[in-house]
Amino acid sequence: MREHSGGTERPKPSFRAKLWSDTAILVYLGLAKLLIHLAFNGRYGYFRDELYSLVCGERLDFGYVDHPPLIPLLARVSKAMFGDSLLGLRLFPAVAGAVTVVLAGLIVRRLGGRRWAQVLTAVSVIVSAVILNFGYLLTNNALDIMFWTLTAYLLIVIIQDKRPRLWLAWGAAAGLALQNKYSIAFFVAGLGIGFLLTSARSELRKVWPWAGAAAAFLIILPNLLWQVRHGLPFIELNRNAVLHKNAILSPLQFLGGQLQEASLLVLPLILAGFLFFLLAPSMKPFRFFGWAYLALFAFFVFSGGKPYYLAAVYPLMIAGGAALLERGIARTRRAWLKPLSLILVVMAGAVSAPFALPILPVDRLIVFGQFLGVTPAAGERLEMGALPQHFADQFGWAEMTDAVARIYGGLTEADQKECSIFAQNYGEASALIILGRSRGLPPAISGHNNYWVWGPGRGSGRIMIVIGGRAEDYRRVFDQVTEAGRTKCPLAMPYENDLPIFVCRGLRVPLDVGWPQVRHFI
Repeated sequence: MREHSGGTERPKPSFRAKLWSDTAILVYLGLAKLLIHLAFNGRYGYFRDELYSLVCGERLDFGYVDHPPLIPLLARVSKAMFGDSLLGLRLFPAVAGAVTVVLAGLIVRRLGGRRWAQVLTAVSVIVSAVILNFGYLLTNNALDIMFWTLTAYLLIVIIQDKRPRLWLAWGAAAGLALQNKYSIAFFVAGLGIGFLLTSARSELRKVWPWAGAAAAFLIILPNLLWQVRHGLPFIELNRNAVLHKNAILSPLQFLGGQLQEASLLVLPLILAGFLFFLLAPSMKPFRFFGWAYLALFAFFVFSGGKPYYLAAVYPLMIAGGAALLERGIARTRRAWLKPLSLILVVMAGAVSAPFALPILPVDRLIVFGQFLGVTPAAGERLEMGALPQHFADQFGWAEMTDAVARIYGGLTEADQKECSIFAQNYGEASALIILGRSRGLPPAISGHNNYWVWGPGRGSGRIMIVIGGRAEDYRRVFDQVTEAGRTKCPLAMPYENDLPIFVCRGLRVPLDVGWPQVRHFI
């Protein structure tokens, strides 16, 4: 059979040809990333934010103090589908990572990259340390990178193919991205700056970009109304994070952080992609991507952002860098540079992979890090332990819950009926709720982020178990304070290890009256 188009005949590609087409190769590489995650994502334990998302998923709402509602919704779906399976909980981020690989390959094809550039792009996205880590845990970052890459791809299609109605699809993608994490607003702002500084500004004179923006606004509107109704807590939270939590980095330190996040040989591709978009004559229609990257870099540096904040734009920049490198190798006529480049990228990625995924047992990971001279870096003003924070925050929760359960079990039945359990942060509170049910614990309360919004529960304050803090502070508000135990887990973050657990009796102010004083948004 033959297709007829415009008076010419084209044979349909054979099944074998389809199996080895450029698109098929990208799909295979996306599936390879998915298989990597299926092999390792079920190891270690619940991450702090995953526990929190599970609790938020049980209390679905249009918004939360510190994040939009999409990830809690996915946590609830995962719980319904897979029960307590860690691998099941982390299936959505794994799938999002696989989709990101395919999208990045499609982007470089649109930029003129042939099969080798598409493979290099896909492989670089797979092995990039921060992207590998994003596909591991169910956090807002997992889907954020996929949405940024999708919106970039749609922009390229809109401009190349002159399909203005696709702005509505772009707006829908941006709206869903906002329901996942607000950070895409910075990407959109950066793109806006890029559009205004380049010939792409002509797009803004059309109605369709604004129709897309309206679609995004309608999708995020319920969450915005939740934030307004609760006094815009997310703004307060971010202000506190910049002032008291995030590490302050110079521009050079921020750039150095990119090296650790991206992996050794992927960062040059990212920087090459930035220059490709900004300077290459053939990239004039997409010059705005270069300006957007520059705007994002400057904003995150001077606003106190963490290095990984820039990671969501990596696949786009990697695609640009791969297209540029392919052209450069073609000019040199040294075809052997192509397999060599791929081998080096894979080798460098293999070295960094154990620090992004739980490939090694923790004792071997620590030894491996010491051998390489790699020390865990903190994006926050925190003391670090032997493990990177994304690993350390998966340890200690069961030990803490067991310690609290022993203390709770030692109370009289009358005391247990009135006892409240107070945690210092959402990680502790969420662990006590998710892991404490099987141990007979009542729901924990906290003043941290959305736990403060949920309130103090039904506890009277006559008796409370309090994790962490100082006895002298509690003696100001309780009649009796006794240290009844301590948490123990050296692999946990240092501020979660060796915490005192107090039994406090006789709260002098009713719990609901004093609740505003424990509010802690950060």
